[in-house]
Amino acid sequence: MKRPLLVHFIFHPNSDKSRALARFLHKFLNGDPVDPGLRVDTIFCPEEPDAAPPPKPESGRAERTFYVVFADAHLNTDDAWRAYVGDVFVGLDQTHDRMFPLQLSKNAWPLEERLNKANFARAHVVPENELETFLSRVLVTELCRYLVSNDQLSPGQPAPTRVFVSHTKLDVDKDPKVFEAFVEYLDAKKPVKSWVDSGDIGIGTNFEEAIEAGVEQTAMLCLLTDNYSSREYCRKEVLLAKRHDRPILVVDALKGAEKRGFPYLGNATVIRWADNPGEIIDTLLKEVLRNLVAELDLPRHRLHNDEVFTRPPELLTVLQRRRPRSRVLYPDPPLGLSEAREVELSGVCLTTPLQRIAESTRLRGRTIAVSLSESTDIGARGLDSVHLDAATLDICRYLLVTGASLAYGGHLGEKGYTDQLGNVVKAYNALEGVDPVDRIRNYRGWPLPRLTVEQRDDRSAVARIIETDRPADIDETMNSAFLAEPAFFSATTSPEHRFAWARGMTEMRERQADETAARVVLGGTFGPTEKVGEDGSRSVKWYFGLMPGVLEEVLISAKREQPVFLIGAFGGVAGLVFDLIEGVARPEATWEYQRECPDSVQLRELYQTKVIAFPDYSAISQELRSRGLKGLNPLLSEAEHRELATTLDTKRMIKLLMEGLSRLNPSA
Repeated sequence: MKRPLLVHFIFHPNSDKSRALARFLHKFLNGDPVDPGLRVDTIFCPEEPDAAPPPKPESGRAERTFYVVFADAHLNTDDAWRAYVGDVFVGLDQTHDRMFPLQLSKNAWPLEERLNKANFARAHVVPENELETFLSRVLVTELCRYLVSNDQLSPGQPAPTRVFVSHTKLDVDKDPKVFEAFVEYLDAKKPVKSWVDSGDIGIGTNFEEAIEAGVEQTAMLCLLTDNYSSREYCRKEVLLAKRHDRPILVVDALKGAEKRGFPYLGNATVIRWADNPGEIIDTLLKEVLRNLVAELDLPRHRLHNDEVFTRPPELLTVLQRRRPRSRVLYPDPPLGLSEAREVELSGVCLTTPLQRIAESTRLRGRTIAVSLSESTDIGARGLDSVHLDAATLDICRYLLVTGASLAYGGHLGEKGYTDQLGNVVKAYNALEGVDPVDRIRNYRGWPLPRLTVEQRDDRSAVARIIETDRPADIDETMNSAFLAEPAFFSATTSPEHRFAWARGMTEMRERQADETAARVVLGGTFGPTEKVGEDGSRSVKWYFGLMPGVLEEVLISAKREQPVFLIGAFGGVAGLVFDLIEGVARPEATWEYQRECPDSVQLRELYQTKVIAFPDYSAISQELRSRGLKGLNPLLSEAEHRELATTLDTKRMIKLLMEGLSRLNPSA
């Protein structure tokens, strides 16, 4: 099944500003995986040598593709890129695709004659401190417009999203005069087509029928003022909106106390009134987009007798729409245990796409090794580290919900990622029907300094720390710093220091492979990666071990006949190994390339002196080729292997991964 929506960001690779804006908009469209919210797949343009344009995007990667062009000075002054954008535009499938350029500099639009009729946003006139807000607003508005009627509307037509402003006339003239503020804002900004009063209903029509028809095709902006909950028609409007599964945003504008709060205003996004109509409309439109994406995505997971809800169910909505023997399918993440039990008193079972996969894949007691790091060539795949991090968190939560434990080697990454991973663990450890897991197993090899009691305690909510001992062939006679419990020392200090690191990391990886049932590989550096400091300075960093770390993990797993799942969309070692198995010659898999890593020649001499095998990259390539995909992992068919190694659809990656892991031998 194709994913329902893909947003493709097109920007010049030399434009740091456009890249930063693309990253911002990706994060805006993709919230925390633990919380309910918007999730939209995005992709960047693959990066080519010398900043040349990539091949034209393949059609049919999604049911709908929305191309966002960052038209700035870099794009406008590069003839090849101007022609590329024009080629993409004229090649669009007008039924399913759309292009929406953002003009970021005065002279950057239109880029060429073929683009004269393309609608665009004049972002260059927006003050710099308001640019991100402006771009996120127009992007959400255009996406809503596109998804509601993508084959009937052309860009520039009035947005089809209608806002039903549910309010009570008793509070219209009272402070803080919220209704008046919204009418003025909607009239001035016109981001949506609004229905703000019963005066819009024709004379002689049935008021209740007209309200119901209006709510059916709108998003509801609920102005919770002091008298709102006491008004019968206000309450009825909310009930109708929930019956028809419409997007709802509650604006808390209470000045005093309510004698009785309306209980069915819950289970919706709530925002505090602070004289901020623009922020509130933006939040409502984002909720509209989330609802539209859910309407497109959930039917892909629907089974017979499923009742699809685009928001988490509650007793009211379940009772409103219950069918005999039905099951409610709603977006991830699942409700908490106590809330789900109360809703299921109605006699209806609840599930999400994540829970449905968990029901068919039980990994209780299994530990799955997860090999990942930043990818050396991720830009060439049209992706970014934000995509890799998001996919990793998604894969982790799916593994956790099946009852698996996850094993990582070394550190757990940046603090932000570690915190997110910890939140995922806490959310799914307590999920009913899911076996508690041993959190994350974090393998730390010598010579990483031993953690203090306080550090272990601080990490206990996220991971169980497993520290490996100093290798038998390393001691203080080589260097006084090589203690059994050393202080930190750098692998770049000398060849001997890198040798010590290499031996320690190898033993840690071997132990991890011995204690895990399978390995999942995403990304992985195989050569130099450029680091950009906060001051804009740039430096190049290589790996510290015997060979690229993720490659060593793959080879150790292969030697132990441990199934390896190669997720190749992000490139890196996963893509490198897949290419080698397929017989594609890669210069990175040669000694001539890898010897450029600092101290590699001296490191090889030390290994020879110690009579320890050193990597023969030609032999490694031959071994992987002879193994083949089935030899690396017999749990997947050849076709499944190739799809897992090439698909850009995270949900498809996860489905293939879960299907393969479900075939694990019970004794593994």
